[in-house]
Amino acid sequence: MLRDFLQALDERFPQFSQWTGGRLVTGLPAWGLSAIVHVALIVALGMVGYAARTESRSDIESQVVDTSVGKSFDSVQLQDIDQSEKPSTTPVAGSFSTNLAPMTVASSASDASATAARASTEIGTGVARLPQLASADVRQATEAAVPTAMTYGLNVTIRGSGAEHVGGVEGAVDRVADEILRRLEKHRTLVIWAFDASGSLQLERERLSKHIDTVYSHITQRDEKSLSADGGLLTAVVAFGQDRKAMTAEPTADKATIIEAINSVPLDTTGIESTFGTVATIVRKWDKYKDSQGHPYHPMIIVVTDEVGDDENRLEEAIRLATTAKPPIPVYVLGSQALFGRTDGLVLNYKDPKTKQVYPALTVRQGPESVMIEQIRLPFWYSGYQYDMLNSGFGPWALSRLASTTGGIYFITRMGQDRMGFDPVVMREYKPDWVSREQYETGVLKNDFRGSIINAALITQQKLPGTPPLNFPPADAPEFKDAMRDGQVVVERTEYTVNEALVPISRKPIIQARDREPSRRWQATYDLTRGRLLAMRVRCHEYNWLCAKMKRDPLKFQKQGSNAWKLVPDAEIKSSDKAAAAAEEAKKLLERVMKEHPGTPWALFAQRELKDPFGFKWVETTVKPPARRPDNAAEAKKKMEKAMPKPPDPPKL
Repeated sequence: MLRDFLQALDERFPQFSQWTGGRLVTGLPAWGLSAIVHVALIVALGMVGYAARTESRSDIESQVVDTSVGKSFDSVQLQDIDQSEKPSTTPVAGSFSTNLAPMTVASSASDASATAARASTEIGTGVARLPQLASADVRQATEAAVPTAMTYGLNVTIRGSGAEHVGGVEGAVDRVADEILRRLEKHRTLVIWAFDASGSLQLERERLSKHIDTVYSHITQRDEKSLSADGGLLTAVVAFGQDRKAMTAEPTADKATIIEAINSVPLDTTGIESTFGTVATIVRKWDKYKDSQGHPYHPMIIVVTDEVGDDENRLEEAIRLATTAKPPIPVYVLGSQALFGRTDGLVLNYKDPKTKQVYPALTVRQGPESVMIEQIRLPFWYSGYQYDMLNSGFGPWALSRLASTTGGIYFITRMGQDRMGFDPVVMREYKPDWVSREQYETGVLKNDFRGSIINAALITQQKLPGTPPLNFPPADAPEFKDAMRDGQVVVERTEYTVNEALVPISRKPIIQARDREPSRRWQATYDLTRGRLLAMRVRCHEYNWLCAKMKRDPLKFQKQGSNAWKLVPDAEIKSSDKAAAAAEEAKKLLERVMKEHPGTPWALFAQRELKDPFGFKWVETTVKPPARRPDNAAEAKKKMEKAMPKPPDPPKL
């Protein structure tokens, strides 16, 4: 049969016989004939695959949209990108893991299963989260844009997968105008603005109302086909706090009515924000909206808030309703950055509009950026910024998930004059898992490495004392023992918590799993967590050891005029070889964080921890004796406090 086939080839393609010297059929053994046939079939199949890929590429459009807004924002918007190559797996300098993009999609169900299986085998303690997410998004394999380190220097926004930093509210509304225009080009559009009615956002609402006219004027100027005219673009305004209220009787195209509605948002004093319930209610009310002439509209929701919201239990309901609506309804959010590994932020110098009382700092919930707190809460010793309120570069988890899952964007407006200190493109490699709470918790339970980090973080969430006292009187002074005791109490409390937190992350399997962890975010978190905890353990041990030695063998002043002792940072670790080894390990871990994750909050924390050495030494010094207080000072203070009126209770934001 093979010879008949090859003989037919000789007759159809005489050049074959010429290439083989006229012996294509008769001059080859059976195995040679078989090899030729198999090679021919492989080449033919390859040509078919190439043609199919060429045809499929021609069907995918690639578009780059300029989204620059003034001097404070320079961005490239990627709509639909032909992703014909697999994501880069080139190792990052200094890292033992591959450079995984924050939004990587498996090319097929079998690829996703294989990837998940490999991850499970490598870690040995559970299934990694990233392959599971990739498996869920297989249907979008040809649509997904994959940002990598090659996009450095561009603020890349991929619809439905991230936060975008814009220049305050002004920049945000300009970007929203671009989004409205993009939707207008496809269909009639209904924009529903949902405003947080809490007092903390009052000034932002006033600022925003002044820009609404500019936004809609911007749309009119760029709307070359007049798609927004004749009711093509309608707007509704909703206020929400504990309850919800429609500020426009019906969707309208009149700018004056829209601005008046925004300015009329009533102040909500309950301190409760029903953010996600409001989104769900809006979807139910307007998902099938038609005007009086029967024209259908495609809604889009824009939430303006500076807090997370108090009804996260309705987050998944809001997502389900928005994504299953026909057509699906994207939710955009104009909000603040989440705090890095923290829940509560502060509103500074808030002036109550009713009482006119000014409050220096009021607490609002602005984080964290992940489902659970993943960062330890540990004070820094010595002078310097504590980074209790460090911005994470991302929005709060629940709002970010709402925007990303529905195909919207979380716009970081900052709600103030400060600017984000971290490059948005660099931070995309450290994107939190914007999955459901149930998925996240299940993943942490199955992955011992990540679970150990969460446990360490939870143990340290109690408020610990800061730096213990470093100045002490002479050893023969009557107050010496009390000063020593006070310092050692602070250190003992800190060391106990640190030792407890080190337990879950110090087991050998966990340490070994670090280099097999695919996520750069979790790698950085582990190194920073273990490095800081080890550094603090060494400091506590050294402090106690030197205090005990001073009590046992008091030092003598060598300089005239010295009247006190001071503990100052020192590079030498004196207490034990084990402490010195721990200090060296801590230093290596923190230096690795700075080297492998520059320009991130993790590197900033590591740098702050390394600012001062881990050891101590005694230095004699001179301090001025405290000024003698008048005998009646305490009585005068009591009288002054009694005469002052009691300040009103702080408002709920």
